[in-house]
Amino acid sequence: MTAILNEPPQGGGKQQLHNARFYTIKPRAIESLAYNKLAKCLAVSRESGCIELWNMEYTPYLDRAIHLQAEASVEALAWAGSKRLFSVDLSGKLIEWDVQQLKQRYEHSPTGNALWCIDINQQETELAVGSEEGHINIMSIENNELTYKSLFNKQKGRVLCCKFDKSGKHLVTGSEGCVRIWSVLKGQTLHTMTLSAKDVIVWSLQVLEDNTIVAGDSVGFVTVWNAENGTQVGRQRVLDNNVFALAVNEEEDRLVCSGMEPPLIRVYSKTKIRREESESERWIKFVQRDVHKHCVKSLAMAGPLIVSGGLDGILTISSSERSSERNVAQHAPFLKGSVASMATDARLLLLRYPHSVQLWRLASAVVRPEEEQQERWDQPVGHSEDVVMAKAPQKLLQLKVREKSFIQAAALSPDAQWICYSTLTELRLSRLTLEPLGVQRLEEDLPSQLTPASHILFTEQGKQLLLLDPSTNRLNFFELQQDRVQFRSSLDLSAQLKGTISHLVESPSGGYLAAASSDNLIGVWQLQASGNRQAAKHLLNLPRHRAGTTALALHTGRPRLVAAYADGRLVEYDLAKRAFTCETAEYLIPDTKHFCINGITLDPLNPNIFLVHTEEFMYVLERNKRLFSEDYVVNTKSKKYSDESRKLIAENPHGMRLKLELPRQHLVHVFRLSPDELVNVSITTNNLLASLPQPFQRKKFGSA
Repeated sequence: MTAILNEPPQGGGKQQLHNARFYTIKPRAIESLAYNKLAKCLAVSRESGCIELWNMEYTPYLDRAIHLQAEASVEALAWAGSKRLFSVDLSGKLIEWDVQQLKQRYEHSPTGNALWCIDINQQETELAVGSEEGHINIMSIENNELTYKSLFNKQKGRVLCCKFDKSGKHLVTGSEGCVRIWSVLKGQTLHTMTLSAKDVIVWSLQVLEDNTIVAGDSVGFVTVWNAENGTQVGRQRVLDNNVFALAVNEEEDRLVCSGMEPPLIRVYSKTKIRREESESERWIKFVQRDVHKHCVKSLAMAGPLIVSGGLDGILTISSSERSSERNVAQHAPFLKGSVASMATDARLLLLRYPHSVQLWRLASAVVRPEEEQQERWDQPVGHSEDVVMAKAPQKLLQLKVREKSFIQAAALSPDAQWICYSTLTELRLSRLTLEPLGVQRLEEDLPSQLTPASHILFTEQGKQLLLLDPSTNRLNFFELQQDRVQFRSSLDLSAQLKGTISHLVESPSGGYLAAASSDNLIGVWQLQASGNRQAAKHLLNLPRHRAGTTALALHTGRPRLVAAYADGRLVEYDLAKRAFTCETAEYLIPDTKHFCINGITLDPLNPNIFLVHTEEFMYVLERNKRLFSEDYVVNTKSKKYSDESRKLIAENPHGMRLKLELPRQHLVHVFRLSPDELVNVSITTNNLLASLPQPFQRKKFGSA
């Protein structure tokens, strides 16, 4: 627990910050990466049976997630066009995914055995998959369909990687001991290039525009071949063992390699070498990134950025260029959606894990004498110090589901009387008692509308439950009684928001409901203050912003909405007057170029303070005090602005200033426990990786 001094007592003053570091998720290894240049979307498959879709247009953020029903994890991914995503897994299934509805579109079992690799030709007409038994299938993806086309001659050994050449007429495959070039039309081998030993495994391949083949193998070498005649033109050792992944940039003048022992990312630049009168091109080591402690399984290039992931589950984004600026951002494998909720009066915290929820009681601090507290006000703004705990945090209970089930949403009612959580197939609502501690699940006389939900909200008084059905974007309202739940009404959000709902918040006073979707829209609905939810009606949609929404919040007692976007902008909108009251410039906070604002905490006593957080920092922003009037800062050319207003806005166009920043590590959530207490849920990198084997150790120059 840490005490933070923000400003003198008359301005709000000291805040006690509870550092909840007992959220101990396990790393979910990244198996495959695939970047879509047209949609600026990165697909990430994890061993836990999940495909994540990251928006890379501005600052990267997790936009949507597809949860697989099958046991096998996705082994490889490939894009066709801007909306067609394909995957293969070790259960032998080839699946096309609907990235808007987040569900299967087509499913095939081309060979009946495990599938290791997939690739799509540049013309986006054919798809190739390689299997455990040495089969290579060609599938047609024309006319927005997925149909069988041909089967190559069976080869000996599994096909671990495959790549089409730029013409689409040839397919290059890698297996144990050799690299093969195939005729796509005939399904026969044109060239077989053997490696240094028969037991050397080809893990990764790239085929360049000039018919150059680059292969990474299990002994740490990268070999370059001429695809026209199958001759070797270069060979270089880049790692001690296992080059699991290769990637090239769009210009094909940067080659990125990584894997295991050591798990370094090494970038090679295509360089012209002149010797006397001859000239040739060679791959020369350009830059190296030491950003992973465990093996790297996959790489992708997104412009000049290198995206990497592996056993530690941390999605790492680094630069392929030499630069003095910050060039690394590491995103922990957090779950999509809210992972924590609080009952503030009872000081209880509910944490969501993939297969369980945990209920914790927060620690309490030792109360210091008033004289000692007064002395601490003389400290400068931003000063922090540790506070002695009177009681340590206590884990009260844990509720589990089957290992094959995934908990997509969970919430604790503000009055600490209800716990609700939902898997992909069922929703569970339980009555919570604290003295004595117990949980009783409601199983009888439940309304039929109590279906699986992607978002779960309780009203501030805990008397109503709101559930969002992700298949229809319909929000259902339920009334909670002593030992029963009754359906009251429903609200169709799909009439205004067609995309997947990413954020859903209700104002603390219960008067407004706001939702953000994956198509960059924010809708607001007005709810009757009497609690009769049947009168809910659509109020407005905020102007569509070019960047995606990353956080939403509503003021207490004021009809104002605060939203954060992926381009670093933070805006405040007056719902009654339908105008922006405050707006920052892009990347007012420099760190938002690497990490999005993923949470907004408002002060009910001071509407001019905005507490926002990224994965690495907490920030205190303050509204420009000269803008306390009813003037707005949207369009200074508007006739409604006075000359004085235009002058004030011209002097400080942002409307906010950065007042304080506090470094954190993998910050998940921030709550306001009381006017002078905050709770942040975070996890350190060491705790995240504690369950993994010891990382590869190598001796560095100058160290013992």
